[in-house]
Amino acid sequence: MIVRLALASFLCACLGAAHACRFARDAQPAQWLEWSSALFAADVASVQADAQKPLDVIAVRVVEVYKGPPAATATLQVPARMWASCRLERPLAGARVLVAMNPNSDILLVPLTASYADLLRAHTTHKP
Repeated sequence: MIVRLALASFLCACLGAAHACRFARDAQPAQWLEWSSALFAADVASVQADAQKPLDVIAVRVVEVYKGPPAATATLQVPARMWASCRLERPLAGARVLVAMNPNSDILLVPLTASYADLLRAHTTHKP
């Protein structure tokens, strides 16, 4: 019984992570806007590994806000395992990224192309 419960918990955790990864790679603009409480385009200023925790600390300069309060900069703490688990590139300084944060403070950060930024603009009513 305990083994089944442990296995069920493990599978739920894995499936939840797999769902988050699929979402990060495949979400459409409306889905990003629904999931997030803050959604913005940013340029990566720096990426550093946290010496104490398995986190990457990513400093960004906000260039466009699609949803949420205006901001000039943000410092994000992203689990280091996300890059390999989700098959996403760890961003380099200078990269343009889409940053999404939900009400639970979960963060998703993915590369952002100019054409996808145009799609986000078309789906938002946010005025900077």
